[in-house]
Amino acid sequence: MKKTASILTMALAMSIIALPSNAQGSHLVKLTNHLEPYGFFRTSAIFDAREIKADAEDLFYYIPYDKEINLEGNDIWYNPSVRMSAVTTRLGFNLTGFRYGSFNVSGKLETDFYLMMDGAASMHLREAYLNLEWKDIGHFVNSATFKVGHAWNPMSEDMPYTVGYESGSPFNPYSRSPQLMFGVDFMKHLTFTAGALYPMEFQPTGPKGTSADYVKYGLVPELYAGLTFHSKYFTAKAGVDFLSLVPRWRTTDTDGYHYDKGTKVSDRINMISPMVYMQFRKGSLRINAKAVLASGGDHLRLMGGYALYDKSDIYDFRYTPLRSASAFVSLCFGNKWQGLLFAGGMKALGTGHSLPVNDNGYADPTDIYFFDGGFKNIRHILRGAPAVAYNLDRLTLALEYGCTVVDYGDIGSLDSHGIASRDAHMILSHRVLGVVKYSF
Repeated sequence: MKKTASILTMALAMSIIALPSNAQGSHLVKLTNHLEPYGFFRTSAIFDAREIKADAEDLFYYIPYDKEINLEGNDIWYNPSVRMSAVTTRLGFNLTGFRYGSFNVSGKLETDFYLMMDGAASMHLREAYLNLEWKDIGHFVNSATFKVGHAWNPMSEDMPYTVGYESGSPFNPYSRSPQLMFGVDFMKHLTFTAGALYPMEFQPTGPKGTSADYVKYGLVPELYAGLTFHSKYFTAKAGVDFLSLVPRWRTTDTDGYHYDKGTKVSDRINMISPMVYMQFRKGSLRINAKAVLASGGDHLRLMGGYALYDKSDIYDFRYTPLRSASAFVSLCFGNKWQGLLFAGGMKALGTGHSLPVNDNGYADPTDIYFFDGGFKNIRHILRGAPAVAYNLDRLTLALEYGCTVVDYGDIGSLDSHGIASRDAHMILSHRVLGVVKYSF
């Protein structure tokens, strides 16, 4: 069998070599003339003062764990650690140069090794999209663009100046999604963007855990609309994200109505999250800031979700979003030597509708569906992260120190709006991140 396979492989190779020169890869040569490779090799070393909630080999940092005291009186999560990783090494291709009059086609394919399988790093798709652009349309409308494929959610596109892989999360939205996005540049300084997305890679949470099914069976995609003003030194943006979920689309055994399993239900929750962003850039100085008033927001890796507040009608459960306010400001100064500073904060604002409570006045935590990168008893979070980087042509050496403070409450004392109202206490954690990166 192996001998037969070897013979077939050799025959296929010989047939390719024997192709006429004008037929052998003529289309491939044309395509490669329009592909621009880019990427970097990146190795990170990390020290954490205590156990943390994180993804991607602890590179994508969220928050430190709350304290948990054992019988000896020690906090089991006070567990300093050191690790190294190179899974964020990246390879990408820009597609350029396909132009037909005023119509232009461009695109991007980008991967890294973020996907972990049994300790081994596997290639992971970050972006894969096409931009269809029409230029010189008229005096009022300068150009129009139609983006199709897997790309950054517009809420996430403008990121802070940091060294950490998490790019400001959980204070900055972080999500890539399959999307159909339309943009129009007009009046020289304005861009209107609107479109539909599907939360496939970063998914919302619900009764069955994180899943895109809450959108899939709800038949309403995630929607975005935003307006951007841009000048030589200044950029300002306002946008809004709309997400409609069906936490249940049929009754199940777990609903307690075994005889009625599989019947369609009317569950639905709609959530709107507005965002504002500003950036100033002149010379080697860059400053930016963003604020998000999130309803839910867990599909954007923000500390939120939603809660069940009424299940009196088995065919129509009622839900209310968990609201939060998140913001960051960051700056970067210098070229060869760079100084960076990041500051971010998040405050839990609770649910819009009151939750049912027990005799003690506390809500049931199991009725709250929360982002799996955080905890339901978070009251607010603060983080500061100064960094320094040295750039020698394509080689970058960077060192960042991060200090995160989380205000936790007792998970058993959630009030009627889902806020932990008792035993408030601060958890402080330190992180030191070193990065060596070579770009190409």
